[in-house]
Amino acid sequence: MAHDDGVDRPNTHHWPPILYAVVIALAWGLQRAWPIPALWALPLIKYCGWALFGIGVGIGVAALLRFHTDDTPFDPTAPARNLATGGIYRFTRNPMYLGAIVAFMGLGVALNQIWLLLLQPPLAYALVKLAIEREEAYLTRRFGDGYRAYMARVRRWL
Repeated sequence: MAHDDGVDRPNTHHWPPILYAVVIALAWGLQRAWPIPALWALPLIKYCGWALFGIGVGIGVAALLRFHTDDTPFDPTAPARNLATGGIYRFTRNPMYLGAIVAFMGLGVALNQIWLLLLQPPLAYALVKLAIEREEAYLTRRFGDGYRAYMARVRRWL
């Protein structure tokens, strides 16, 4: 849903969930059109993939809980009320996006879905261009020097 109400906000579209759905659909479609055979069969590797998936989900949940604690919306189109810099945000400025990438990588390993793994770099690039850079510009306008100082001490990803 696009917003055109004149309110300053980080984005006008819900790009992250759209991108996630596109990547899942693309991985599925590419595997059907041009199948890549399973590269590993060891159960241990699949268990590691599920563990990586769990870590990614955990990162995302920690970020959502921090937003709740800091009373700021997690909707990428909503105006921020507060700047989240504590908790998981001490280590990465984008834990929700990082968590999604890690979870998708874990799924790719667990399900032996190589296309899903191959689509992670383009997903990360699209997230940077369509969400992160716009959010950074918005947060700079909204929080000024406080956000610039935060950017100087905490990396975008890790």
